[in-house]
Amino acid sequence: MAAENPYYLPITQNLTLSHGCKPLTAIGVDPAGARVATGGFDFDVKLWDFGGMDNACRPFKAFRPCEEHQIKHLDFSPSGEHLLVISGSAQAFIVDRDGEAVCYTNKGYQYITDPASAKGHTHALHWGMWHPLDSNKLLTCSQDSTLRVWDINDAEAVMNETRIPTHKIVIKTRNAQGRKTSPTSCAYSKDGQLIAAGCQDGSIQIWDTRKPLVNTTQICRTAHPTNTDITCINWSWDSKQLLSRGMNDDTMKLWDTRELSKGAIHVFKDLPVLFNQSEVTFSPNDQVLAVAVSVPRNDPKRGQINFYRRDNFQLINQFSPCHGSVIGLTWHHRLNQVFCSSSDGVANVYYDPKVSHNGALMCANRQATTSSRRRHTGTGEAYMKPIILTYDEEAVRIARKNKKYLNQTEIDSELAMAAVNAILQKDHQSIQAAKEDEAKQRVPNREESVGNRVGSLHQFMVQQIVLRKNEADERAEKDIRGAILRHADEAKKQPFWTRAYLKTQPNPIFHNPDEEVKKDDTPIWKKQKLA
Repeated sequence: MAAENPYYLPITQNLTLSHGCKPLTAIGVDPAGARVATGGFDFDVKLWDFGGMDNACRPFKAFRPCEEHQIKHLDFSPSGEHLLVISGSAQAFIVDRDGEAVCYTNKGYQYITDPASAKGHTHALHWGMWHPLDSNKLLTCSQDSTLRVWDINDAEAVMNETRIPTHKIVIKTRNAQGRKTSPTSCAYSKDGQLIAAGCQDGSIQIWDTRKPLVNTTQICRTAHPTNTDITCINWSWDSKQLLSRGMNDDTMKLWDTRELSKGAIHVFKDLPVLFNQSEVTFSPNDQVLAVAVSVPRNDPKRGQINFYRRDNFQLINQFSPCHGSVIGLTWHHRLNQVFCSSSDGVANVYYDPKVSHNGALMCANRQATTSSRRRHTGTGEAYMKPIILTYDEEAVRIARKNKKYLNQTEIDSELAMAAVNAILQKDHQSIQAAKEDEAKQRVPNREESVGNRVGSLHQFMVQQIVLRKNEADERAEKDIRGAILRHADEAKKQPFWTRAYLKTQPNPIFHNPDEEVKKDDTPIWKKQKLA
């Protein structure tokens, strides 16, 4: 077996996970290799469980944790209990392995001079990951030119939500002139002692967590050209070397972290990249380098995954897993399986039955059961009664319109189910319309009427009030003055407000303006002085 596959590349067979039709930029696998999380431009995160799936490969959970923000990165904690979701928002979200919300990081006040003094990130996140040894600590980097370390043990309940109020540590990134520069990727070393960040000015900066995180331990200002996004940084398993991926220069570079300022050990050129989340990785035995390659610009070819030897940098193998660009890339150390996501919305799991273990092997040969063939609506199941399918032009049109929303690995029954749903929806609408027309045309029975009068109680009371009105009331309604004067005699005999004046002042005394003495308002200095 070693002679046939000396580098233990698991690329002989694959399993397809259809997420959607938009680019799939994030893929994460838990440490045990039992569950996979995918996310991308459609704002959704889907969870897949190898132990509960069959060869139909359907997710058991789909949710939208960050509203309408692109999912950039997904990472399971070392214990596998939590999933870190990095999106285009300024907040990182933590959910459990079943997709239920746990907590989220606080957002800082963005209208301040120094974002580092805020309690959280003030701009969009770029990358994030868990501490490799501590399941309670996580690292994030943002457009606000900072890296922040968080502790989920500090989370507190606020109203109906749980959030981490502030960060534990904040790291500022600076360019050669001392100005702010945004970190586009970050990573912990495998032992958790070093933190590396790839910045937008093309530099790679490394800090030692055992020292104050003020000054860098290693730095290379010219790692990549200026204004080049470093899409990914990945440490080797021995924490001695580092891989970086440049976007504008289409390169992958291998670095020695002990002599970072001396330059790259080797530069792998002509590796097109079109997405800010394109990844690189090391093999579990640290002998092979893998890189995700996008579709070349103005070239209809497919994206590729290239494998290089770490010692002599020779190309071992390359293949095209999808029709679009390859974006996310993970080589699981326990399963020895390669997980990749692509721009056509599909995630592929590559394995070799001879050198791989569990993972995709658990469900690749498992036939779909009767229950799994039922139509899935969301995360549940819908039971469909037998129905006679008749040709309906409108139903067929709706089914064809909905066909593009189905997965690419659909079976023929799914299109039939779409036609059935269209027919049932149309029948339901026609039945509801018929019921409304029947209710409008329905005449109530004499037994249902009140006093043998057809109508509601409100109508009956209005009729009684109208019948009790006499002709005088009708004339009063027409003559407003007459309506007031017909109450004058009764008001004079029994006044309501001035009843006390009947005894104290039976004869009313009215105001007489002629009897008033006019006051002289002339100022004293204008009055005529008498001798």
